[in-house]
Parts: sequence; C-alpha cells; structure tokens
Amino acid sequence: MMVLTFYLMKLPWLASDEKFLIWSTTFLDFSNRERPESEEFVFINTSSDLELIDKVDEFGFPVGNQAITDRQKLAQLLKVINECPEPPAYTIIDIHFVDSSANDTQLSLELYQMEKVILSAHINEHGDLEPPIFDQADFGISDYLIGTAFDGIYKYQLIFRDTAKLLPLKVHEHLTSTTSRKWGPFVKIGTSWTMNNFIMNYRILQKDIYDQEAGFNPVNLGELLYLSDEDIHEFVAGKIIVIGDFFENDMHETVLEITAGPLILLNAFLTIKHCDTVVNFWFFLLLAAAYAYMSYMAFAKDDIIERRINKLVGKRFSRYLAGFASYFLLLTFTSLCTYLFFNIHLNVFFLAIAFYTIDVLTGLIKIDLT
Repeated sequence: MMVLTFYLMKLPWLASDEKFLIWSTTFLDFSNRERPESEEFVFINTSSDLELIDKVDEFGFPVGNQAITDRQKLAQLLKVINECPEPPAYTIIDIHFVDSSANDTQLSLELYQMEKVILSAHINEHGDLEPPIFDQADFGISDYLIGTAFDGIYKYQLIFRDTAKLLPLKVHEHLTSTTSRKWGPFVKIGTSWTMNNFIMNYRILQKDIYDQEAGFNPVNLGELLYLSDEDIHEFVAGKIIVIGDFFENDMHETVLEITAGPLILLNAFLTIKHCDTVVNFWFFLLLAAAYAYMSYMAFAKDDIIERRINKLVGKRFSRYLAGFASYFLLLTFTSLCTYLFFNIHLNVFFLAIAFYTIDVLTGLIKIDLT
C-alpha cells in the first residue's frame, strides 16, 4: 500500500471526490494563509503588448501571421534593468521563445548581459524539450505536471525524467545556492525532502492580483516603459521580477481557481522556498500506523466502523458499501492529518478501492477454506 500510495501521487489526475476534499481543506486553511509581502515582487504583464510575425508551416512557408510578445519593448525594458544601480534579486521571464522575430538580436544582447535571469521552456506533444531560441540564457521547464491527459493543473512536478529540473526549482537553487537531486518519487532539496509530484500550496491567488489593496497588481509592459529610467530602477531594485501573461492567453484551471501561468510558477517556487510539503520519518510513521489498522480491518470480520455504519443504515443497504465507506472515511481522516502536518494530500478514493478489494478477496478466501 505504501508503494501504491507513492505511485498514485505521481499521477496527474485526481478523482472528483479528491478534488473536493483538497479544495475544502485548502479553503479552510485560507484564514491562516501566509501571503508574502508584495514588496518582494514585481509582476509585469505582457498580454497587451504584442507584435505580429510570419506564421510558417512545417516546410517553412508563410501561411499567415501570429502574435507574440513585443520583443522590442521587452529588450528596451531589459536594457533599463541592466543599467540599474541595484539589480533585481532575480528575473523570471515566462514567455515561450520558439519563433524568431526581427528584434531578437537586440533582445539577445540584453538577455546575455543579465546575471540572474531564467527563461521558460516547454515539452512538446512528442515529449521532447523545446528550449528557447536564446540558447546562451539559462532556462527551466515551465510545464506543470508533464504527461497529463486531462485539463487542469492539480499537481506540480519538480524534476522531469530524473534530470531535467523545472523552472521554480532552478530559481530556488540559484537564490539559495543549494542543490537538488531525485531519489525515486522523492526529491532532496538541500537538507529537506519532498515529493517530486505534489499539490502545491497557493500563497498568492489570482484574485490577489486583481485586489488593489493586496499590492500584487501586475503593470503592463508598455505602461511601465512610460516611466523614467530612474523610476523603473527604483521599482525593480532588489525584487523578484516575474514577466509573463497574467490575464489572457496563459490561464489554467487549478484545484482552487483559474490561475495565470506565471503565478503558478511563482507559487511553486514559494512552496519549495518555505518547505510547505515535507516528507520525513513522522510522515512515514503516520502512514504506517493508518495502513496497519486498515490492513487489520481487511482481515477482521465486522470492524468497529463497519458495525456502526450497519446500525445507522441497516445491513440490507450497507451490505456492499459499508466496507468501502469505512476505508474511505479512515483515509479521508488520514489525508487531513497528512495535509495539516505535512501539507501532503493522499489519493483517498483509489486507496479505498484497493483496501476494499483486499477486504473482499480475503472474505472469499475464508469462504473457500470453510
């Protein structure tokens, strides 16, 4: 059951019951949500600053136009940042640089001068990495759980195929001078352990960037360039800059709400930074204790929980459901404990099916033996 637990954690999808459980527990925890200070970050929105380039087919012939981020404006901004007396703490550019434009030379000159900058890369439909065209700049994978066959960002993956690190993990390593390595379903980051695939803790919500009082409001790229260089220097000094589409073309369904891609990346980084998901001895001890009791239930006849369910609804209706309900309730309680103490959710629905299947099989074996 331990092996099955960690295998299920690797899967990109969740059962509908699990989505509701995760949503409800996370929602109840919002009152204690530790939202970071808005002064630590600068969000620059690119959804309104676009340019048209040729769209070509697989043979390289133009077939129309496509819109990309205005790279001349982006180069202009990076030039101002490079001249800043106090540089930003880090610059994350969540833009898909796969097509060429007339302004690439100017942009590449500014990118290559920056010391603490990282670009986004993606995995295509064939499972191959598509690095940005600016090959001398550092980049990290910005996809969320690679290989998902369903819509929605429900889990996050740190390392792809054992070696390819995702962008938030690389940012954390650069800012803290730590190293990370993957051990099976786990990742050791510095001295702490976490799951390679986990449901992240959203410290900054999409609604926060619409809230004027919260202070996380993104500024449009074109509007920012109207400011003087001195004002931009003061605006970005010592902060983590996140550049990307916060409102229109990079929106994704999460367990909580529709969220912008750059904001998901930042929340993944904050989850790593604050060690929100922790795997340690006590986590394994809790699972071992819970699974030991449920293993006993699978071999015992009419356990305490099942008898109480029978009394409530009667044996006629609970004949086939009481056993499954017992495991589902216990696993739900266990998942609440792992979330409260370790911020890790369990795939309770499928684990309950596994335990109930074992329960039924043991019952059949007992009948055959008699």
